[in-house]
Amino acid sequence: MEETYSGLAESHDGVFEAFVGLGCEDGRVGDADALEKIVRDILGPQPFDTPGQDLRLKISAKTHKPVIIEIASSSGKLAVPESLAPLVAEMGGEISVLPGGSRTTVRVTVPLPEAEIEVVQADVPVQEELNSLAGVRILIADDSPTNRLVLEEMLADTQAELTSVSDGLEALNSWRAGRFDLLLLDISMPVMDGVTAIREIRAAEQEKGLAATPAIAVTANALVNQVADYLEAGFDTHLAKPFRRKDLMHAIMTLRI
Repeated sequence: MEETYSGLAESHDGVFEAFVGLGCEDGRVGDADALEKIVRDILGPQPFDTPGQDLRLKISAKTHKPVIIEIASSSGKLAVPESLAPLVAEMGGEISVLPGGSRTTVRVTVPLPEAEIEVVQADVPVQEELNSLAGVRILIADDSPTNRLVLEEMLADTQAELTSVSDGLEALNSWRAGRFDLLLLDISMPVMDGVTAIREIRAAEQEKGLAATPAIAVTANALVNQVADYLEAGFDTHLAKPFRRKDLMHAIMTLRI
């Protein structure tokens, strides 16, 4: 849904943001189609008919608490279709419109039972995974100091050799100055963006007859068409922000560094 509505928002100069809170990753037992219908019906058939419309979807599923879905609109045009009341009631939930000045927020509360997550024992011991990047030279490029720090902290126990820079041009210059085994490049950066940087690097590799350095696009812009552009430019895969350490390690390991 996030991909669909984000793309629709962009085409109408609007914004669609989706946020998930603690507990959502653990899952709930229920009718996913019914929940999706509730959200879509609240948003309506033309959610971005007002230029510059800002819509936000928040979902929380704290332990021992019901699932709470909130949809907020900057235009104040959200409404609750009468047909939704019976559906929400059938699920044992409630739906209401919250007061909030110029913004309208619709809240749906549904008491879905928590899922029983099966814990699968990893084939690789934890310590082996942590040390699996020993000696691997990784170049990190992101204009946000916080994002660079997060990546550095996530990789701190892997024994990888890390180099961090703040834009695509610095990444290109660092790559030229010393070989790397992996590139973690943000897409939206000043001076030179990640797409331009990887194109320059791929061109230089081809000119010098070098093997392509594995590269991951680390970005919040991860719509299907955007990811296709990253792969076409020369990235091997992408990592959508925000992400967890296990997502980062999985992306790295799939490249067989």
